[in-house]
Amino acid sequence: MRPACSASQDLKERVRQSSPSTDFVKSGGLFPLLSYARPMPRFGGGEPCAAGALVRLFSFIRRARIAGLRAGVAVSDREVAVAVVRRTTGRRPVIVNCVSQTAPEGYADVAVERALQGLELGHTPVSAVIGAGDYQIVQVEAPEVPAAELRQATRWRLRDQFDFPIDSATIDLFDVPATARRGRARTLFAVAAHGGAVENIGSALGRATPGFDVIDIPELCQRNLSALLPQDHKGIALLVLREQFAQLVLTRNGLLYLTRRFELGQRAMSLDSSDAGATETQIDPTSLALELQRSLDYYESHFDQSAIGDLVIAPGGARAAALATALSAETGLRVSTLNLSDCMDIADGVTLPEGWLPCMAIGAALRADAAVS
Repeated sequence: MRPACSASQDLKERVRQSSPSTDFVKSGGLFPLLSYARPMPRFGGGEPCAAGALVRLFSFIRRARIAGLRAGVAVSDREVAVAVVRRTTGRRPVIVNCVSQTAPEGYADVAVERALQGLELGHTPVSAVIGAGDYQIVQVEAPEVPAAELRQATRWRLRDQFDFPIDSATIDLFDVPATARRGRARTLFAVAAHGGAVENIGSALGRATPGFDVIDIPELCQRNLSALLPQDHKGIALLVLREQFAQLVLTRNGLLYLTRRFELGQRAMSLDSSDAGATETQIDPTSLALELQRSLDYYESHFDQSAIGDLVIAPGGARAAALATALSAETGLRVSTLNLSDCMDIADGVTLPEGWLPCMAIGAALRADAAVS
């Protein structure tokens, strides 16, 4: 195996040769989604965005917090996951419960109701995770209008930038994080969700539990997990493997600086010859290492941050372990797999389900505003 410094230098050279960073950024390949380094603006007289989720637009009726508990619900084409987390100031979060159930196609709502009823949550606050295909993120220069008119003015600018009708979409806006470069106009990130998707989630969860109050995007659920890891104070990369793509977030001190989605192509070679029948898309570690290095270089230069040296892959398992070994050799990073028991306590009798969906449910349940003293 090559020394770590040699692997990193070789990879950086390949990045420089393959694509100039300016072209990469202009292409929309990087989304530094949200930063909570400063208070979010009050749009239309609403509440500022709190550390955690799309609080204002994607919020429903606020209800009393139940002893620091929050539940998170995540749904895929074939599965439903529900997690319950207790947060107490000064202590590690506790996973009180976490369940996963198969959901036959077209019957996810029924599976969600059954899972929630089985946990007897009462009025415990519940966060839902919106599906990866039900929202989009774009960058837009902030219109020069009064704050009360900013959302509507931005909506008009975005009408040709989404794959779905913008007039029926639910939109939230966030400032682009401060960069090392000065003199630029204020820029916003706009998160637009399919109006139908928001309505469907609200209808299904509203029937299933009286505590449903917010919809999160997956990137912020992932950020909530990353913020618990000890490496976060210096900066960390967390990569979550799904069946068809991998989602990367870069965080430091609990702040989300950057997120990217890597499609995992079918033509890539398998990392593990024993899982030929697996449903996950195969991964090319060399191509993935190149994209990871581009992201890390952009984070350092654009945000004027020190280099990130740690990459954590989730969920754990043979697929993640094989990729960790390959990426360690390719990048020179310290690469490990996520073990939630290293940063959270797990209640007696609780066995965590495998897979990425329970990770999203746990991340949704980790909303910081659920903590109590």
